[in-house]
Amino acid sequence: MKTEEMKEASESSPHPPPCTSFASLPYDIILNCLARVSRFHYPTLSLVSKEFQSLLASRELYATRFRIGKTESFLYICLNLTKDNPKPSWFRLNHIPKQERLIPIPLFPHQHPNSSTVVSSGSDIYIIGGLVWGDISKRVSIFDCRSHQWRRLPTKMCLPRASAAAHVTDGMIYVTGGSKYNSNETLGEVYDPKTQTWEPVLLTTPLDLTTQACRKVYDMHGVKMNICFVEIDNFMCQTSVSKGKLKWRHDPMRSDDFGWTIIKGLEQLSSKYFTNVEKSGRGRRVTVWWRSVVVFHRQDHGYWCKEYKTEIWCAEISYERRGLQELWGSVEWLKNVFTIDGCDSPKKFVLDSAIVRGM
Repeated sequence: MKTEEMKEASESSPHPPPCTSFASLPYDIILNCLARVSRFHYPTLSLVSKEFQSLLASRELYATRFRIGKTESFLYICLNLTKDNPKPSWFRLNHIPKQERLIPIPLFPHQHPNSSTVVSSGSDIYIIGGLVWGDISKRVSIFDCRSHQWRRLPTKMCLPRASAAAHVTDGMIYVTGGSKYNSNETLGEVYDPKTQTWEPVLLTTPLDLTTQACRKVYDMHGVKMNICFVEIDNFMCQTSVSKGKLKWRHDPMRSDDFGWTIIKGLEQLSSKYFTNVEKSGRGRRVTVWWRSVVVFHRQDHGYWCKEYKTEIWCAEISYERRGLQELWGSVEWLKNVFTIDGCDSPKKFVLDSAIVRGM
């Protein structure tokens, strides 16, 4: 065949675009293909077309991921990055190597409450109660991690609450404490997502609620400690950050300020001043957070000026128990996950977190 004829033949029957070829596959095959892709790539895939965007947010896709065992857990974290603009921002922690690790999610559409309680159920994150313009609130807001949309719960809690304890059991959300209208802290309420109703309930303060209520206590020096609970070899222990150091104790029911021991094996991080420790959503691992102010020198109109940037750092640490009295940590990775201009970020920049499972 001559060159002109080959060119004409190729132009008359071009190869279909990859998207068209993929879309021509049976629906079940498309679901099975996309279900095997990490959800970290979904924001990029959703830009292909509106059909892709709809499919990536569909319940069928997540049911397929669950059926073939491809679900993932994600850490969502709320940060207060600047003192001048105290409205916090939510991010998702990305575990994919060589990529920026904090992915912004849509801004909270209302005044973000202080002292609210955060829990996750299914693919939703619940922001429960808190202080709004100084008043204790009954409102509950939800972030849908599939569609990346915020919405308000149609029904409010029975009582306004701030700094309450909350836990999810069998899909029901139990909340207790944090109300100025009752002195009995075991008097709580429960939310049923199916009926979208709140009902009063008398709680016996199970361990899951106790661990929520003890997230922030003061040590013997009056310094606020950030606490989370980690299960290691069927053993629940408390881990905390106090005065920049990562510590632990083996009694999960204690709520005083005694018995804390520094975690061993973290010599490479000994110069870091930690501000928070949070569960990572991956077994016996936690994430620790700290910030670092970097000074740059630049020349402007013949004068040297200083320019400041604040780096937000995160490290993932896996725990290993050695006997009853020792807990060792091993650094799985550490990285600068976010950089902002200036140096006015609060020292306690991590406000809250939630682990969303089975996504």
